[in-house]
Amino acid sequence: MAKIKDVIYYFLINYPYKEELSKTRLTKLVYLADWENSLRHGEQITKIKWFFDHYGPFVPDVYETAIKDKKLSIITGYTPFGRPKVSIGLTEKNGNVATNISLNDNQKAILDKIIEDTKYLNWNDFINHVYSTYPITSQKRYNQLNLVQLAKETNCNY
Repeated sequence: MAKIKDVIYYFLINYPYKEELSKTRLTKLVYLADWENSLRHGEQITKIKWFFDHYGPFVPDVYETAIKDKKLSIITGYTPFGRPKVSIGLTEKNGNVATNISLNDNQKAILDKIIEDTKYLNWNDFINHVYSTYPITSQKRYNQLNLVQLAKETNCNY
């Protein structure tokens, strides 16, 4: 399994619209990556224990990792609608972080797929995409999401 910080770094370096990477969107991108990897390879990319919160899959792990990592910065601002927004960014140049990312080719392929699937989605479409995943459509709120077990339930054949 990969470290959460490596997944964050990869998204921050490769996501084409970095200003869209709020703490919520980044957390849900990591969720999508864990879900996709569970479907394809029978395990999550990270060790996160996902929880179906009131607002979908959410855990503090991604944000807490960002706060602790000196290569990452927390950026506060506002959405175009005037609501407070917290984003995560790199404090170093991409090259300095890129050389330290420990992800295998399968993990990178999953993260690339998640980027490709979501990069053109506005916020509402992105949330609808996340909420359309089987763990969210099949489970009740306020429960742990065992992504590996749920992937087995879908009987997906890749």
